[in-house]
Amino acid sequence: MNAEPLKLGGVPEHFNLPWHLALASDELSDIAATWEDQAGGTGQMLAKLESGELDMVSILTEGTVAAIERGVAITMIQVYVATPLQWGVFVPAQSSFTEVSQLEDARIAISRFNSGSHLMAFIHAQQHGWKLSDEQFVVIGNLDGAVASFAAGESDLFLWEQHMTKPLVTSGAFRQLAMIETPWPSFVIAARDEVLTGRTAEVGRIVDAVTSAAVGLHDIPDVAHTISERYGLEDETTRSWLETTTFVPRSPMDTTIAPKVLAILSDAGLL
Repeated sequence: MNAEPLKLGGVPEHFNLPWHLALASDELSDIAATWEDQAGGTGQMLAKLESGELDMVSILTEGTVAAIERGVAITMIQVYVATPLQWGVFVPAQSSFTEVSQLEDARIAISRFNSGSHLMAFIHAQQHGWKLSDEQFVVIGNLDGAVASFAAGESDLFLWEQHMTKPLVTSGAFRQLAMIETPWPSFVIAARDEVLTGRTAEVGRIVDAVTSAAVGLHDIPDVAHTISERYGLEDETTRSWLETTTFVPRSPMDTTIAPKVLAILSDAGLL
């Protein structure tokens, strides 16, 4: 066994419960691995993969494809979640914006540049025929940062996964104007190339355990309530998420996905 633990990470959201289940299982009891929540999302994880602070992640597909295109030495091992991510289009609850058509010149909160919230803002703009400028973006770090930015009147628009953000709509912090889906599978499992080649067997066993836990998630008794309590969601919201989410069993990476993502990102002016 390698003395240095493999450093794993992902957003602190319901999508990643299977990682925690796998790491707590007997199946991985002899593998040195640690998990760290990445509240800053895809952009934060990509930076940490580049610096070696993370080795292996659950990460948004579009950000990973774009990073590989930029030359970052990471590999997508396989699709983790086959279904698209449902991005809510949010404004402050007290905002004067009432229609998506009014948002062309809005100040857009993003976790960081090259993050999912950044890339999807361009996809959203492309769907409406808008051209965005860098000056429109306000870097807020994470979901808590978006709440603070809205409250301070520093930004007008924010895109984030709509189930995880539902409590902020219920509490009156956010108002949702629309929802858009990614035109590709939402999450992949990715690793630094150095780790993938140097610790292949360990990486493979972790992927085996995580994907097994993921495809079995729906079969856990009262799993919706368990997820709701852990992630601060309403049972109804969690059940809706479970009904619209498909995890992928252990399988090779679908090589048709990256070209499709690159083509869409290119059309949106991101490459």
